[in-house]
Formats: sequence, structure tokens, C-alpha cells
Amino acid sequence: MARTLRLVLVTPEKTLLDEPVDALRFPLYDGQFGVLPGRSPVVGRLGFGELKITSGAAPPRTFYLDGGFVQITGSVVTLLTNQALLPGEINVPAAQQQLETAVARVATTDADRQAKDRDVLRARQRLNVAKRGLS
Repeated sequence: MARTLRLVLVTPEKTLLDEPVDALRFPLYDGQFGVLPGRSPVVGRLGFGELKITSGAAPPRTFYLDGGFVQITGSVVTLLTNQALLPGEINVPAAQQQLETAVARVATTDADRQAKDRDVLRARQRLNVAKRGLS
């Protein structure tokens, strides 16, 4: 059994990371998911929120993930995401405006409510990751 994982983080534009890591945690569409070496194979749909990467004695690194898919095979964890941002790359005023706009939107159908809830969650998670990067 491998003692480390290999994380491959891919966006439509490029491969952001392809490196060994000790552990990681990321959002699935229905909750948080943690991975340690020796994990069984998985395929899942990513949600919106924080990717936390732990490697050795270095401080954990954080990215904001904006949906996508995960595949775990053997010791390789591949995250295919629409967008991956470091906390410092997040435009906080724009994310705050997105949150205010989403909260103020009036939903009249079930589809509207689901879209509103998704947009509120996305904006809140983006702001949470940005704030964690400031501390």
C-alpha cells in the first residue's frame, strides 16, 4: 500500500497540481470527503468549497473548488473542476456582491429555489475560503 497519495488537480485551462500529498479533504455535492492513503476507489461529483491539502510538516494548503468530479484509483486522486482558486485569488468584493444578489433574488418555482440555493452556497463557500486565507 502506498504511503502517500498523488493529487492531480485539473481545470479546463490546465493541470494546476500533480504532486504527492499525505491527505486531502474536499467538498462533494452532498458533504465533505476526506482521503488518506489506502482509500478504496471512488467516483463522485464535487461541490463548492474548500480543498485542503496536507503534505508532510508544511502548513496545509487551501483552494476553492467550483464543482466538477473526483476519481480515486489506487493512490491517485484526480479532481476535475471548473475552477480552482487560491484564497488570495478570490475577489472578495465580487463574491460578496454575488452573495447579496443571490440572497435578494426572488424564487417562484422549485427550479428557481434550487438555483438560488446553489448560488448562495457557492458565494458563501467562496467567501469562507477567502477569509481562511487571510488568517
